Amino acid sequence: MSAPLCQPVSRRTACLLGMTAAAALLGGCSRRADAARPTSSAASTAGQAWPGARTLHSGNLLVEGTAPQERLQAVLAAAPTAIARVRRIWGESVLRGRVVIDVPGDDASFRARGGSVEGGTQIAATTTPDGRVVLAPVLFTEVTPAGRVVVLTHELTHLALHQAGLTGVARWIIEGSAEFTAYRSSGLPLAQLAPSVASAVRAGRPPAGPPGDAVFAADPAAAYQQAYAWCRFLAGRFGIPRFVSFVRTADAHRPVAFTTTFGVAAATLRTPYADYLRAELAVPSTS
Repeated sequence: MSAPLCQPVSRRTACLLGMTAAAALLGGCSRRADAARPTSSAASTAGQAWPGARTLHSGNLLVEGTAPQERLQAVLAAAPTAIARVRRIWGESVLRGRVVIDVPGDDASFRARGGSVEGGTQIAATTTPDGRVVLAPVLFTEVTPAGRVVVLTHELTHLALHQAGLTGVARWIIEGSAEFTAYRSSGLPLAQLAPSVASAVRAGRPPAGPPGDAVFAADPAAAYQQAYAWCRFLAGRFGIPRFVSFVRTADAHRPVAFTTTFGVAAATLRTPYADYLRAELAVPSTS
């Protein structure tokens, strides 16, 4: 997500960045944004026994873990809202199979289930290639209940679109689509959700388009915000159905998806995008 999530290409890991953007939603986490770093892939634990894990069921939703019972129940209560938000964008047919959410009780268990905790980085959640969402303990200590729904929505978008472990697709498409879905119902303005974008626009340096893959490694906080802002612009300008069609086509590795879906090349949208950002942020035009 634009402020609190950053994810490496291999595992789609959500990192709490502690940005002031979304502080009202996520409770004002304390880590600095520049502490976030990509993490390496972890071995799959699908089918492996999980000693001490409890399991809760509700329809096709399975919540399991070694976390306290109240955490499992909180996830079981929050997940349907997140699923509904994903379906609102991506269609009622998604997430109809079994949805598994792991809730480890400590960081070691989080790592063992496919998550990662690295120096200075607070990892909130992971969507694994074998089709599970894994939640870190930090999600329950530094994130509000509303923020947990946002994190779940982001991760469940990856799950619904089969994006975990997806390669050969621009990072902004994968992360931007999840960011857009997660924040769609937040009610927060662009200035809060993408403060680095807002700062650039106010300084007369609006982004020309989506971030390149290299930006996600060099400055993940900025990359997620740029991906979110660009996807929000596309959905607003062309409509959500066309945006959905574009993401699905791109995820299927069709490289001409942008021009065939939107009828223009991304480069031709530089001026409309800058105008959109200035309008959203109430920044006077420089022209």
